Amino acid sequence: MTRFTATTTDMPAGPPPEVLSEIDVAWGRAQEMFASDLELHFEVDAPNAHVWAELRLADGSVMERLSASEALALACGDAVAPLALAA
Repeated sequence: MTRFTATTTDMPAGPPPEVLSEIDVAWGRAQEMFASDLELHFEVDAPNAHVWAELRLADGSVMERLSASEALALACGDAVAPLALAA
């Protein structure tokens, strides 16, 4: 007995157009970060289960420390990097 039986044979070869569109938007956000010389770097304090992020310049210097929620909002495009940092 098989574990899964396909019920349709007309499955698309790739993701639907709306998913591809979201991938394009995410790629654009990532490229904006590269263009601004800012890096979003995550840090983990495993023993204490703390996670935070830092906005860093290309040389590694820390410009701002962010909470995990703030970093996620920035990565998802729901927040904007401070203008003073992005310049």
